[in-house]
Amino acid sequence: MSNDEDNHIESHKKLIKEERSSNTTNKSSPPKPGKDKMVLATPSKVEYKTSEIKPSPEEESLSAKAKDAGQSLKDLITYLGQKAKTITHEKTIDLKAEADQAADLDIRKDARDIQKLGDNIESIITVFENIMTDIRRQHYGEQERLLIGYKKLLEEQINVIDAKLKMAKRLKLASV
Repeated sequence: MSNDEDNHIESHKKLIKEERSSNTTNKSSPPKPGKDKMVLATPSKVEYKTSEIKPSPEEESLSAKAKDAGQSLKDLITYLGQKAKTITHEKTIDLKAEADQAADLDIRKDARDIQKLGDNIESIITVFENIMTDIRRQHYGEQERLLIGYKKLLEEQINVIDAKLKMAKRLKLASV
């Protein structure tokens, strides 16, 4: 501590002592314990020495190498992520193109198959439209009953078609 601080503390202590003595002489009764007690807290100035521990050149070298390795790993992961994204994008475009071509082929094949039915398809469509028109003329409760029945009839016709298709495939394999 400096001399100025020591002098300040000493003068502060004297001032407090003088206040105590003047307070006790003015009073006729003795001080009551605990009531007039004054606690003096003196400020202190503690100085701490700070010192930096400097790492050795070997530690600095290891630290730098670790940082470089970490950055290299980060760069590698970023590169691999971008490469995977690019490859995935290219594969997706290829698969979409193949799917579109396959869908086009299926649509064309279905159109050819339907055209092979020829005049029969016109009569099938006309019968379907006539039945739907007749059902539409009924009350809603009756429409519901008729549509459920018509749907069951069509499902049974589909089952007959599937059975004939399976038989045709078996006979085709047997004849080869």
